[in-house]
Amino acid sequence: MRETLVSPQYKSLAAVVSVADGYGPCRSCLRLFDEGSDYRIFFTYNSFEGRAKLPDPGPVFIHKEDCVPYSENGFPGDLLNVPLLLEAFGDNAVLLSRVGVDAVNVNSQIEGIFADSDVRYINLRNREAGCFVATIERVTSL
Repeated sequence: MRETLVSPQYKSLAAVVSVADGYGPCRSCLRLFDEGSDYRIFFTYNSFEGRAKLPDPGPVFIHKEDCVPYSENGFPGDLLNVPLLLEAFGDNAVLLSRVGVDAVNVNSQIEGIFADSDVRYINLRNREAGCFVATIERVTSL
């Protein structure tokens, strides 16, 4: 996608490169953009692909230069001070709950949401721009 500048899910939609004029975050590494310095790619992404028949396309950003995808367990530290929403989804992408992230208690919030056995996954979304950020998966065993 960085080479072709075409959305990987929507081949007819071109991606756009620009200097970051917002904090992001990057959909790949989950780090904030250095506004006015970092170049980022804006493209359309369906966060429900493979999860639901109805699509949920929306804008996401990634660094123009290669970055290391976030692969750690736990909530990304860079995102603790970003206004975010936790959206809990059940089967067929049915929205079960939506709450703002409490930076001090985010891990407890996530555990509490997953205490509901109907919750299949949680989408993390920017509360200001509405952009999809990441999916939080239920851990079944370590």
